[in-house]
Amino acid sequence: MHYSTIKRKITKRIDHLCFKPIEVFVFHAVSDRFDPSLNNEADWSSTADFKKRIQSYKQKYTFISLDQAYHHLRHDCLRTKKMAVLTCDDGFASILSILPFLEKEQVPVTLFVNPKYLDGTSIRHNYAPNPQYITHNQLFAINSPWVKIGMHGYEHVDATKQTPEEFTDSVDKCIEILSSHPCYTPYFAYTWGNHNSTTNRILTEKNIVPVLCDGTGNYRYRKGISRRPIDSHYIK
Repeated sequence: MHYSTIKRKITKRIDHLCFKPIEVFVFHAVSDRFDPSLNNEADWSSTADFKKRIQSYKQKYTFISLDQAYHHLRHDCLRTKKMAVLTCDDGFASILSILPFLEKEQVPVTLFVNPKYLDGTSIRHNYAPNPQYITHNQLFAINSPWVKIGMHGYEHVDATKQTPEEFTDSVDKCIEILSSHPCYTPYFAYTWGNHNSTTNRILTEKNIVPVLCDGTGNYRYRKGISRRPIDSHYIK
């Protein structure tokens, strides 16, 4: 067996013995009713289901912010407490309705948005233009200690299909638009979790933390923060 393979197995075993993983959950649109003209079934949850899940998770985990998770993953020598982080992708306007609930439950949340769609009418994938996205004014009206605003790319595109120059431009546009927000945080969530060594290098050079979507928990920080998508569970 190759030395590097043995080392990885030993490291993984030590991680499992010494650390409780930090879970990072991903939601997208959350609203009372599913509207096929506005929502994609794969990335929508009902408000009722979302609230039940959060309250259920609180029985098992201590919710912390993404910043706190990053600190724990970089510095912990031992971790016995079960912790979780809540994130929401794509900047759907429906997310605004659940922010008061999260504040009441004292659950921090990081919203990853695509600045191009802050006009509320931009086209994304197969959606027709409609006001399903949070607007610039709505986003910048958020000023809560329980909310952080991160980057999801300027547009909702696969970062690995962009040239290094295109990806760099996307990141720079995100920083230009979002960094003035009082809740801004330098984390970049890849769309669909797709990334490569080049995109990670570009983010690292800009002191931005990569956030993935690979369905795993986090033991230590290595090349990014992993997340689990929690969608497609709704009440008809």
